[in-house]
Amino acid sequence: MSRSVVSVIIGILVVLVLLGGAGAFIWWKLSGLKVQLVSDVEKAIGAKVDIASMDLDVWKGELHAAGITLVNQRASAPWEKGAIAQATVRFHLSDVFASTLPVSVEVSSWNVLFHARSGTSDSSFTAAMPEPTPASSPGRIQVTQISAQDGSVEIDLSPDRKVSVHGVGFDASNNGAGVWTTQLQASSLVAGPLTATTTAVQILGQSDKITFSNLHMQCDPGGITGDGEVYLQGEHDARVNLKAVDVPLTMLVAVEWQMKLSGLVSGDLHYEGNDQGGDAKGQMVINHGKFNVLPWMGKVTAMVGLQDISDVEVDKATSDYEWKDRTLHLTNLDVRKNDVTRIGGNVDVDATGQVDGRLKLGLPSTVTSKWPQLQDKVFSVQQDDFNWADVHVTGTSDHLQEDLTQRLLAVSISQGTDLLNQASQQGTNLLNQTTQKATDLFNSFMGTTPAPTPTPAPSPTPTPPTQAPAPQPNTPQH
Repeated sequence: MSRSVVSVIIGILVVLVLLGGAGAFIWWKLSGLKVQLVSDVEKAIGAKVDIASMDLDVWKGELHAAGITLVNQRASAPWEKGAIAQATVRFHLSDVFASTLPVSVEVSSWNVLFHARSGTSDSSFTAAMPEPTPASSPGRIQVTQISAQDGSVEIDLSPDRKVSVHGVGFDASNNGAGVWTTQLQASSLVAGPLTATTTAVQILGQSDKITFSNLHMQCDPGGITGDGEVYLQGEHDARVNLKAVDVPLTMLVAVEWQMKLSGLVSGDLHYEGNDQGGDAKGQMVINHGKFNVLPWMGKVTAMVGLQDISDVEVDKATSDYEWKDRTLHLTNLDVRKNDVTRIGGNVDVDATGQVDGRLKLGLPSTVTSKWPQLQDKVFSVQQDDFNWADVHVTGTSDHLQEDLTQRLLAVSISQGTDLLNQASQQGTNLLNQTTQKATDLFNSFMGTTPAPTPTPAPSPTPTPPTQAPAPQPNTPQH
């Protein structure tokens, strides 16, 4: 065998040894990718991560994981647990020897459960969670892009208040400086009575805060847009600005009010708060509004010959509002049915549904002037061609009580007495008519249907006595 042939064979062997050594080194590096990846994820999110199975394809640069479960171990984090059915981690083989291994992650069929972080309400949960331990050193794996599809999110705000989001997908990319840009969308969102068919938002994640913008929620037939920010440190201060256009009123009120209120709401909401609580305020306009919460209004309007506005579309309904200390404050309330009535004032509804309203009820002055005592003693304030009466409303949506009916009843009885006195001077027929009018007025406030007035039977016409025929003289017989 010639020396040249031997040299070639030796060279091939050396190359094979080198390639084998390099391959073994690469395999060793990549086999550690599994352990390193799990470790880095645990440090990044402060959770215990379990993976049912992992499959590494070296030459494709893919790591496939299935059956991933995550359990939160940070008391300050709002989420409780999560699950991912499938995840694929992609990397470039050329980056294996670098100090940092950039990877992209694709996730499908996932869900996350969040819990509330409000004051002492989560003290038991907080006590059970260990405090986070300082990270030892930055992980060598750097996630540069995450995409996720077919996700669901459940948020437990309280035992009876939950938010569910389904069909969640997002694409998030890291610009290399720790700033994440995310485009998120969801096919449905349910928060109590509020239902959004589609939702989309842009999210900017930084080291100290998360900012969202271009929020669009479709709430047929209208929608909600907005922006805001949440700080990730301290008490997690938050600011949110929302604008609603033609959102069904039934989506914004509690179940007990949904059969009593209807219409389309347009307005804005400004929220500021943190872990300890928050306040919201804004203005709203209700188009095509119907309010079937004041049945006594029908008695008032019917008494003076006006239309009953219960469950009738009003011409205007506006209000300012503020949510503070778990109580809804409605101020500058203005509800109008043209040429019939106006309602103004303030209403408070607390967390238990208790109502405390200080209202003003207005009737057209041209109408109240026909009832002098009613105008003088109840609707005594004249303004804007209306006469106004104060009304105090209390109770719940199922049983609202007010103090106007008793005052109107007292005046109506007095009004009826005056009419009776007047009628007594004008004859019996007028007296009967006035008595019936006062009775009808009383019944309208008592909510009873007056029995029909019996019609007296006509007096029988005396029949003249039948006279016996006059005796005929005897005719002599021939």
